[in-house]
Amino acid sequence: MADTAREYLIHRFRGDAQSLRDRLDALQRGTKLPGPDAAMSRRMAEACDAVAAMIESIAPQASLEAELSALGALVPLLEQRAKANEQAPPVRAVYAGAATRIREVEAAEARARDEAGVPSDDADDGDDGDDGDDDEEVMP
Repeated sequence: MADTAREYLIHRFRGDAQSLRDRLDALQRGTKLPGPDAAMSRRMAEACDAVAAMIESIAPQASLEAELSALGALVPLLEQRAKANEQAPPVRAVYAGAATRIREVEAAEARARDEAGVPSDDADDGDDGDDGDDDEEVMP
C-alpha cells in the first residue's frame, strides 16, 4: 500500500500501464477483447508511463500540503496533453483521467483533514474578530 499521495498515484499509473501491456500481449496472441486495439493499447500504456514519470519527477515532500501542491501543479500540463491528444480519445482519457485522479486525491486528503479536525493552511482560524490579532488568550 502506498504511504503518500505521490506513491499512490505512481503505483496507480504503473499498474495501469502494466494492465494495458498485458492486454496488448493478449491481443497479439490473437485473443479477441472488446475495447482499444493493440496499437491504441500500446499508446495508452505509454501515456500511463509518461504520467507516472511526471509524478516520479516530483521529489518526495516533507509535508502533505507541499506534496499536494506539487502534484496539483501537474494538472495544467496533464490537461494540455489531453487536449493535444483529442484525435486519440483513449490516450486523451489517460491524461484527463490523471488530472482527475490528482483532484480526487486532493479532495480526499482535504476531507480526511476536515474529519480529523486538522485545519488547512487557508482555513479560518475561528477568531470572530477582525482585529488581526489571533494570539489573544481568553481568560475564563
